[in-house]
Amino acid sequence: MAGIHLHPHDILDEGIENIYRHLAKMGHIKTLFPQVNTIFERNPNPIGHLPHNPVHPVVMGNGKLYAPIDPQSVSPRLYQVGDQVIQDHDPLQMLLDFNQAQYQVIPWVNIFNGQFAGEIQENAIYDFRGNIVKEWLCPNSPDVLPMWTKTLRLLAEKYGFHTFMIDRIRYPDWSGKHINPQELFTCFCSHCQSKMKHQGIEPKQVILEMEQIASMLKKNDFQIAVDTYLQSTFIQNWLRFRQNSITQFVQSLQHQTPELTYWIDLWPPAYSWILGQDYQELTKISKTLKHFPYHKLGGGADVQGFIEYFAKDEPTQEAAYHAFGQLFNLPFKQTYQEFKRFGFPIQFVQAENLKARILSQPGTFIYSGIQMWNISNEHLSEAIQAGRSSEADDLIYYCYGWAELRHFKVIESLTDS
Repeated sequence: MAGIHLHPHDILDEGIENIYRHLAKMGHIKTLFPQVNTIFERNPNPIGHLPHNPVHPVVMGNGKLYAPIDPQSVSPRLYQVGDQVIQDHDPLQMLLDFNQAQYQVIPWVNIFNGQFAGEIQENAIYDFRGNIVKEWLCPNSPDVLPMWTKTLRLLAEKYGFHTFMIDRIRYPDWSGKHINPQELFTCFCSHCQSKMKHQGIEPKQVILEMEQIASMLKKNDFQIAVDTYLQSTFIQNWLRFRQNSITQFVQSLQHQTPELTYWIDLWPPAYSWILGQDYQELTKISKTLKHFPYHKLGGGADVQGFIEYFAKDEPTQEAAYHAFGQLFNLPFKQTYQEFKRFGFPIQFVQAENLKARILSQPGTFIYSGIQMWNISNEHLSEAIQAGRSSEADDLIYYCYGWAELRHFKVIESLTDS
């Protein structure tokens, strides 16, 4: 049941026949995950070009919807903006028309992050200093759940989908268009603050603690900042509040659309907790998950961007990286210079899949994400073998359009091994 992610530009620029020709080389792909709505991401990320796209060397994700439906008609207060290209071309329908049941097709939908219109200020995420976090929606805001309930139903009715992979079911991390660690200290919109108070959490106390941590980081007191973050009762209660907020959103979405099944795309366990994702609770709702323990890329996190945001010289960077490892309970000893050269050790793949298995409900089907770009053949092979020998049930490759043709051949050589 191995799968692979597809972006709209893959289908529109390369054509389905070319895509299927490359996928056939991989041998064991059974499931396609076409992206329904994009995020604000460079394709490929962070550098390079699209190696087999005949139209665009680079595509910048615009956060728009790539399906010719009218979400505004069912959710006028809040809706996702559609891309103009769908007036003439429908990548999802193009895929379905050609597919003829050759592959299972599970649409991949980004929930809280994108280009939305309507009552944005009422539904946005706000950081601890009252700044709006652009292009992010809050799970506790009033219009997000109704919007997605109605939009997903429109997609299901148009295309006949019964299962969706939902992604970006979390709070912002520190990366995106720009590095901004302040976005980890979210959300403090009026809805979240009211809900916190109802649950016995005083937002002002949490904010005061965050200001102190921010001051420590500014002074390069990284270890003290991490210790404070992990030991503060206010911060720990707030972290549980965020996890409960994400879980309750997904639970409500499932309750309001009982005819649909949701698979969930999560961050690896090392990071998921800080972004509001609770494996144990979320897998009570969804029986299938994918996470991405990309060892060469620091587990999918922009580790280098985070470290160098705070630390400018090598000794300070080493201190910051050491504190980073303690914050996320990384079990291996490694210098920052070693990380920049090699990424995390390959043991990260198996360790994170073991954590995912332990944290998830019994019987959860776990996909281990495989980095398929900016990677050597040797390291790709190493990652595939590590994923296969781990507690994961199968693999999902990220992603088709970013992979070089030589990567398809590597996977083909391992298909029957």
